[in-house]
Amino acid sequence: MTLNKVCKTVCQHNKEPVSPEDMQKLQEIAHDYSKVKNYVYQRYGGIKSLSKIYPGYTVQNEMTKSGLRTQLGLPSVYFYLAVFDALGDIKTQWTRTKSAVTAAINDNVRFTPEDRHYLRFVIKVDGCLDSVLNGKEILLPEKMQESYRGAASGADVKNLNRYLCRQVRRRLPRLHTDNANGFSVAERAYRYGCRGKEHGIFLSTKESRRRIFIPLTDPNEYKKQLYIKLKPAENSIEIAALVEASIRRHKDYENEIGLSPGIWQMFTTHRELYTAVSSGSFTGN
Repeated sequence: MTLNKVCKTVCQHNKEPVSPEDMQKLQEIAHDYSKVKNYVYQRYGGIKSLSKIYPGYTVQNEMTKSGLRTQLGLPSVYFYLAVFDALGDIKTQWTRTKSAVTAAINDNVRFTPEDRHYLRFVIKVDGCLDSVLNGKEILLPEKMQESYRGAASGADVKNLNRYLCRQVRRRLPRLHTDNANGFSVAERAYRYGCRGKEHGIFLSTKESRRRIFIPLTDPNEYKKQLYIKLKPAENSIEIAALVEASIRRHKDYENEIGLSPGIWQMFTTHRELYTAVSSGSFTGN
């Protein structure tokens, strides 16, 4: 993406109510999509699987051998998207956990600079963190091994490793989702087209070589991963696509300003001070 582009989400909607039969077929995909995500959360969301989630191909291969896709009868175009969707959530959770542990380390006044340096090093290096959390011998490339020995010198490694294990286990929750109202879809699982005079999208179902047709309110077509959000109560769907849009530039917008959100002052700029008022709006001073 260039500097003159920005990502935004655009949505498409069905032109006519989705039939109960078609909605049921889409809901079956969404339920199975959710089951796959929860399976990945349960199996790979803990500390024992940290070494497998980066970049994630080990998980993909193991999920292929698990037989879950055959058991659910879910097409591969949906199954593997669910797997990597769940992996993305797990990676995000690990990032949050590392940030929280790092903040706890910074706030702990009992640690010496050497202790903090060692703990930060272990958290930053995934292979090292995996070994510490699972009580394994730390095996790193030679260059990294030298850095590890330097970080470990002058630190109480044994006690610090125990502290790190306690903090991670305390702050790493197991993920679970009850959301079965949508799913991602790859290019291979859909195509845009017309049926009669209606323009819409053909979506793959769990039935082999069977697609359902949903007329859309606009003629736009996208060639990328989409997200299908189901609204059974309204007999409708919403299709979300991430696209690149050009940045609009205004010739009269010449000055650069900075905004600083505050508590007592809503916004502070280089010229004015905006304070919050009881009505929910704000005034300038």
